[in-house]
Amino acid sequence: MISFRKIWLALVILSTGAIGYWSCSTGSQQRGEVLARTHCGGCHLFPEPSLLPQKVWDEGVLPHMAARLGISYRGMDLDSLQSTNEQQVVDAGVFPVEPVVSQQEWESIVAYYLKNAPDELPDTVRKAALLPLTNFRVRTPRQPVPAMVTAVRYDSLHQQVWAGLRSGVTYVLDKNLRPVDSLFRSRSPFSDIRFRKNEWDLLSMGIMDPNDKSTGDWIRISKKGNQWVAKPLVEGLQRPVHASFADINDDGREDMVVSEYGNYIGRLAWYENLPNDSTRMHIIENQPGARQTYWHDYNGDGRKDLWVLWAQGDEQIAVYLNNGRGNLIKKVLLRFSPVYGSGYFELVDINKDGHMDILYANGDNADHSQTKKPYHGIRIFTNNGSGVFRETFFYPMHGATQALARDFDQDGDLDIAAIAFFPDYDQESAESFVYLENQGNGKYLPRTFSDPNVGRWLTMDVADVDQDGDLDILLGSFSLTITPTPKAIKERWNRENKGVILLENQLR
Repeated sequence: MISFRKIWLALVILSTGAIGYWSCSTGSQQRGEVLARTHCGGCHLFPEPSLLPQKVWDEGVLPHMAARLGISYRGMDLDSLQSTNEQQVVDAGVFPVEPVVSQQEWESIVAYYLKNAPDELPDTVRKAALLPLTNFRVRTPRQPVPAMVTAVRYDSLHQQVWAGLRSGVTYVLDKNLRPVDSLFRSRSPFSDIRFRKNEWDLLSMGIMDPNDKSTGDWIRISKKGNQWVAKPLVEGLQRPVHASFADINDDGREDMVVSEYGNYIGRLAWYENLPNDSTRMHIIENQPGARQTYWHDYNGDGRKDLWVLWAQGDEQIAVYLNNGRGNLIKKVLLRFSPVYGSGYFELVDINKDGHMDILYANGDNADHSQTKKPYHGIRIFTNNGSGVFRETFFYPMHGATQALARDFDQDGDLDIAAIAFFPDYDQESAESFVYLENQGNGKYLPRTFSDPNVGRWLTMDVADVDQDGDLDILLGSFSLTITPTPKAIKERWNRENKGVILLENQLR
């Protein structure tokens, strides 16, 4: 979602120079551009008018931008926004009490975007038709799983599949996709999980829909006889979506970093593991949109550094250099437009040169700029060996949500499995799952299975589920729709209850 937080601070910093420019410029067009760059580029990458159609700017993005500037536009009233959001949003000053631009200045910004935006975005350029996915076969669970799956994960310790539903119910399946246990129900759907020998740690997101309530938590569950027992470890999290682990303060105990995605507000924080089985929170950044974190040594000093994907506004991939004892220094590696819809990344040595590259998926369309975007897709950013990343591969894919690089065919290079939660259903077969078979020299052959519309893929995991020595692909379907979807497809998802499918690798 586009975020224009703290723009009033940018005004204080930039207004002096901007006023000088205005006095010398001619015409509202130049004035509107300077105003737009001042107020829309102070806290994130400036969104060029060419990124969205004129109608989407006018009816979707600009009304919300106006609210961040203390202005009402197209019926979006500031008072109603204040009254319908949690008090902590009001206290954070997300919506300023007083306008930070005049009505005339706002009209200049609107005119700049509407004059320079296209009527429509160009069509996605498809380089090759999708070929059949011949080396995988589709398997479904013996017991129907509702197509409301928020997370699907493989538990390698117990050789089980865990599928969490929006309702808070979790299905546990064996390698043959048969139910193996009584269902566990938590207060809310889980977004991440850590498997232990005799217990499981779940990151429970609280309310799934956009909100700023602190209702998420990190819980530890165990089995006592036939009963599940839950123990809260960290409570009061703001819509948490991911957790990672490291000894951040060098005290010999493993700490936890939680991406608290939030909505208007949120945070990236690490939770110190204290001796008395409690935790202490340390805020890394107090803003929404933290999506995912990794620990990997960036600068070769022997310490693992924190890599973070930020979405929702200032979209970027950053590394927080670990100087020891909890001291993290931020370095931005890649920055994206706030309408890109960053969704997932992972660190992989894609070209086998000994340096970690970045595999990135962007395609979140659940914001105020819903439209088919030719810049949605799968990207590879190659590391030049000095920690500088350059885009070397782009596969256009409407609504791309997640991508995982693995050697599925065991030929020595990394192939890519990718899903899209917001595919283009105007196509005869929506490109909701794509397997990119690595051909070498940066070339990939796109494939898919015969019926990708069997689900709306929100989540994916890769593991040797059937224990035969090759990697399979788990897909989780979530049937609630936000963007236009044919009625017949929606009815099928609800009727068939194929919330989980397995693409079983036939290599072995």
